[in-house]
Amino acid sequence: MKLTKELQRYNSLFIDTAPFIYFIEKHPKFGSVAKEVVDVFQSDKLQAFSSVVTLTEVLAKPYQVGNETLAKKFSEFLIYGKHLSLLEISTSIAERAARLRGQYFWLRTVDALQISASLYVNANVFITNDKPLKQVKEINVIVLEDYL
Repeated sequence: MKLTKELQRYNSLFIDTAPFIYFIEKHPKFGSVAKEVVDVFQSDKLQAFSSVVTLTEVLAKPYQVGNETLAKKFSEFLIYGKHLSLLEISTSIAERAARLRGQYFWLRTVDALQISASLYVNANVFITNDKPLKQVKEINVIVLEDYL
C-alpha cells in the first residue's frame, strides 16, 4: 500500500514493460505490487501511458512459445485498458530517445524510447523494475522492487 499512496501524488504515469508482465502473469514476487499500479490508474484517479514498445516486448514470449491466449490477454489489456493510453513512437519521440542515449551512454534503445515517450506526454513518473533507470534525471522513476 506504500506504492499506492506514492502514486496518488501524481496526475499521470508512464508504465514500462515489466509491471504489465508481472500483473498479467501474476508474478509471485512482483505481482501484488504491479497490481497496485494497475488498481490506481483504473480507479479514475489518474491517467496511465505506455507505448507500442511495451506491446512488442510483452508479446514476444507468448508468440515464441505459441501461447496465443496469453498474447491476446496482453494485447487486449494494453490496447483497450481503462485509463491506459498506448502511444505510437513518433519521429520526435525517436529523436529525443537518441538524445537520451547520447547523454546516458548505457541506456538501451528500448528504454530510451520508453522514457522519451513518457516525457512526450509529460508523465509525472516512470514506473519500471529496472533500477539503473533511476539515474535518468529527466523524470521521476519508481522501481517496483523498492516497494516490496
